[in-house]
Amino acid sequence: MGGLALIAERLPMLYPEVIQQVSAPVVTSTTQEKPKDSDQFEWVTIEQSGELVYEAPETIAAEPPPIKSAVQTMSPIPAHSLAAFGLFLRLPGYAEVLLKERKHAQCLLRLVLGVTDDGEGSHILQSPSANVLPTLPFHVLRSLFSTTPLTTDDGVLLRRMALEIGALHLILVCLSALSHHAPRVPNSSLNQAEPQVSSSHNPTSTEEQQLYWAKGTGFGTGSTASGWDVEQALTKQRLEEEHVTCLLQVLASYINPASGAVNGEAQSSHESRGQNSNALPSVLLELLSQSCLIPAMSSYLRNDSVLDMARHVPLYRALLELLRAIASCTSMVPLLLPLSTENGEEEEEQSECQTSVGTLLAKMKTCVDTYTNRLRSKRENVKTGVKPETSDQEPEGLTLLVPDIQKTAEIVYAATTSLRQANQEKKLGEYSKKVAMKPKPLSVLKSLEEKYVAVMKKLQFDTFEMVSEDEDGKLGFKVNYHYMSQVKNANDANSAARARRLAQEAVTLSTSLPLSSSSSVFVRCDEERLDIMKVLITGPADTPYANGCFEFDVYFPQDYPSSPPLVNLETTGGHSVRFNPNLYNDGKVCLSILNTWHGRPEEKWNPQTSSFLQVLVSVQSLILVAEPYFNEPGYERSRGTPSGTQSSREYDGNIRQATVKWAMLEQIRNPSPCFKEVIHKHFYLKRVEIMAQCEEWIADIQQYSSDKRVGRTMSHHAAALKRHTAQLREELLKLPCPEGLDPDADDASEMCSATAGAEETLVHDQVKPSSSNELPSDFKL
Repeated sequence: MGGLALIAERLPMLYPEVIQQVSAPVVTSTTQEKPKDSDQFEWVTIEQSGELVYEAPETIAAEPPPIKSAVQTMSPIPAHSLAAFGLFLRLPGYAEVLLKERKHAQCLLRLVLGVTDDGEGSHILQSPSANVLPTLPFHVLRSLFSTTPLTTDDGVLLRRMALEIGALHLILVCLSALSHHAPRVPNSSLNQAEPQVSSSHNPTSTEEQQLYWAKGTGFGTGSTASGWDVEQALTKQRLEEEHVTCLLQVLASYINPASGAVNGEAQSSHESRGQNSNALPSVLLELLSQSCLIPAMSSYLRNDSVLDMARHVPLYRALLELLRAIASCTSMVPLLLPLSTENGEEEEEQSECQTSVGTLLAKMKTCVDTYTNRLRSKRENVKTGVKPETSDQEPEGLTLLVPDIQKTAEIVYAATTSLRQANQEKKLGEYSKKVAMKPKPLSVLKSLEEKYVAVMKKLQFDTFEMVSEDEDGKLGFKVNYHYMSQVKNANDANSAARARRLAQEAVTLSTSLPLSSSSSVFVRCDEERLDIMKVLITGPADTPYANGCFEFDVYFPQDYPSSPPLVNLETTGGHSVRFNPNLYNDGKVCLSILNTWHGRPEEKWNPQTSSFLQVLVSVQSLILVAEPYFNEPGYERSRGTPSGTQSSREYDGNIRQATVKWAMLEQIRNPSPCFKEVIHKHFYLKRVEIMAQCEEWIADIQQYSSDKRVGRTMSHHAAALKRHTAQLREELLKLPCPEGLDPDADDASEMCSATAGAEETLVHDQVKPSSSNELPSDFKL
């Protein structure tokens, strides 16, 4: 009889005045809205000063509430859910929808009023309703919007009121906090809270970088006990994700109540778009464009890992529902295009970061199309039967998500295309003015880094025929492969989970491998078998491995992903060089994530959270480091001491000459068939840089040739490095220009001048040999 609306009037005022502007309204709060039980899990704290602050709890339910000793594993109701409930009750029709969930509604109302008893003698947070309550206020609001279409007066009034009382602002602020994305136009209250958090973490991280090496190499001070609870972190992530899913659904039903069904015809029709546009409040577009919505959606859509999408199907379905809702409304479609900033030049500079939502969705569609094609071809090619796994929910989720992505992408494309056509002439005029104002040489000339990235991008992920099968069904390898015996001895049965996971990993690799002029990763998998791969990693700049090409063999065992992939280094100089304490001369790769080192539990391979891409990035960034000497267990204690510095220098000298001999010279002379084109283009494009780097290395090592402790060894390394560099120079000069590249006259002249200068130095040094009286074996004058 309207009783709930009366109670809502008497609840503490959350938004004391009607805000007409787009900025977030003022928020106040009292202790009544936050019962003691909710203090354990305060995601959004509403302060007396009006600031809305987000605090991520370090532990969930760290302290049991003081009410009952038995209530230790309760999941508290976040404060923002109670605040939202009190606010939403003021919307017309909200109470009627809420009463369909009478029992849950009673519990929620009691909590808002500070009562923790459910009326039957037990604690509310121990009742069956406890799990439903955190998101219940938002689910009810979504139902209200869905059942009140924009074509009715009630629907228009409801949406206007939701904006006026601040309900929409609260939803967007909660979305910002729970999705960890700041608004595009930052709010002053959020800015005050954020620097404190970042400043508290920065000192320790800088200190760690100075005193220790990167985590994950398996070596370190302290115990191998767990530093954080993986399960706890996943629980927190899951709870946040449930809220984000619900908030996206609310926004979708606000914009277009019919957005839930994937019905292209109804939603893409011009008439329905026009009706919705007129009915929605005019400030909505500005409010949404300035909020965290676009950064959050872009972040989720940028995810090109099918493996990750499969784990978060409800979230992605809610996101797609919201995208369809936006596409169905003409006035909202600009949100799907690149959003303009206050400064036009800034927008162009940041175009890489600010890729439009529509473009990101199109890329995601391409990604899932690739996945389905790979999986289909995999099934067709595998002759043996695939075991059905009915208990696995992942395929079911993906079968729902993939067509959803494809259909939504079509709807969004149709909406954005029509809008682009409408604004085409205007945009072309503006663009031509901007181009005319910019100096042309800068836009025409490409730096070496840009050229390298542009050329090598196409070569990052590809297939190569490594295995063939004869008439008798026996496997034969066309390339050298470390795990040949394991592949031949493995049984033919291929589980559906493994095949699906490998297809997901392959799609992720095809779009996400690290690529830069300083260090890149290239992958080749067999044409028929995704479980057989080869990897080439170019050594990172400013390390003893810089510009070298290091080849790895990879095999995914039969029980993958339960156990990690097998990885072996092939660039070992015929098992003569140990390139790193983590890289043995027999090829073993010592890394926690591969379970080849007893690191912390959270650093080890986890089928749910680990991926092959993480393994590759770990090798690239945690093993191929600037001072590999200190990766040796126990040696880290000497970091910063004179003896430690000397030993590290000596170690680097040996690694540098080995890198030039085996990871450069040998790779050019005898490249792996899988990476022949990659190696050719890599060394051709970077030949000038590599020669300059080698001369710098020689000069650096020679500084320490007179040192009493390491002088003899350093002289030996310098002589070997000069010898290998001279041979490398000859090989680089002989390299033909790869197809598709223009020979660069400047590069060639620079190379010749560098060569002439280097030969002078080499002759001078060899005529006056070092104190060790060692001459290179191929010395000629």
